Amino acid sequence: MAFEALSSAFSNASLDDRPVLFSPSSYPRWTERALEPVPRFLFRVYTPRSDGFTDDTVVCSRDANAGKPGSTKDVFATQALPATAKSIADHLRWYWNDSGDNLVSWSSSMLFVIRYIFYRHHNDKTPLDKIHLLVLDTKKFPVGTFIQDLDLISFFAPFDADLSSLEVLRTGDTYYFGEYLSQGSLYINGRCRKESAQSMIDRGLLNMHPALESAFRNQAPGQWAKPVIAIRETIRQVGEPRLDLPELLDQALKIASSFGNHWRFPIAIHLLALMPYRLDADQVSTKLFAGFEPSKKEMDACAKYWQSITVPKPMAELVRGQSIMRTLCSMRAQGQ
Repeated sequence: MAFEALSSAFSNASLDDRPVLFSPSSYPRWTERALEPVPRFLFRVYTPRSDGFTDDTVVCSRDANAGKPGSTKDVFATQALPATAKSIADHLRWYWNDSGDNLVSWSSSMLFVIRYIFYRHHNDKTPLDKIHLLVLDTKKFPVGTFIQDLDLISFFAPFDADLSSLEVLRTGDTYYFGEYLSQGSLYINGRCRKESAQSMIDRGLLNMHPALESAFRNQAPGQWAKPVIAIRETIRQVGEPRLDLPELLDQALKIASSFGNHWRFPIAIHLLALMPYRLDADQVSTKLFAGFEPSKKEMDACAKYWQSITVPKPMAELVRGQSIMRTLCSMRAQGQ
């Protein structure tokens, strides 16, 4: 990010740090419809080579980073429907668009962004200590700050054949990854936490699933989506229990704890959901309740988060996370 653009971003923040909201209902051309609720926690991985700019204070789209005037306008305000639809398709497909890009991607799937860490590490040679996983609390932002990809696609698909094709792909049984979008500049200081990939690996990240060790060793070069799909299948099948499960649980809790108390419980469940083994409920509950000593408020908040996530069929990692959370709540209610 150029110094001038960064200075401009922070100068503007002092005047107005309100996000650019997605608000189709503000414009007569868009059919009134209910948008999918946004999960409380969203994830993003960034490197120094990511488009736009991201750190733990501000996230800027490529257009916002360049200071383009249009970066402060809602995508639904467009008068150029085909061009905007093409820009959305290009962003979602990772195609470069010379006219710009005002969108920023997030995901409800920790699996998806963790696997992306290794994709970026091997593809652009970014050191692991320079790659960060960011988790953000959407509850601390106004409604409309984020939109589900499928909602945005459904509005604009009639104006671009490629976007229409992508809608078919993402509403199928395989290629859906829980993508959400923000637009323009988003000031996130105090509403997020980050950890470096190296820090998570040092705490045992590669042991959460065998495929993460393979990814670390670049055994699927240049791939990202297909390895996620393969990992999901192992999560669905659930293999035999591991004798070293207590050690794996300890590592998952160490990783989750590094994000801080506000984030640790939901992140711990995300990590447990990656393990392609049968989990002993007693061992899991003992480790979690003894390690975190969650209050009723923390437990209820985590349960509400997991219950509220929209889980399309392909996302086995979220299906399992919800199952783990239901079991923990049941055991807690029974005093176990």
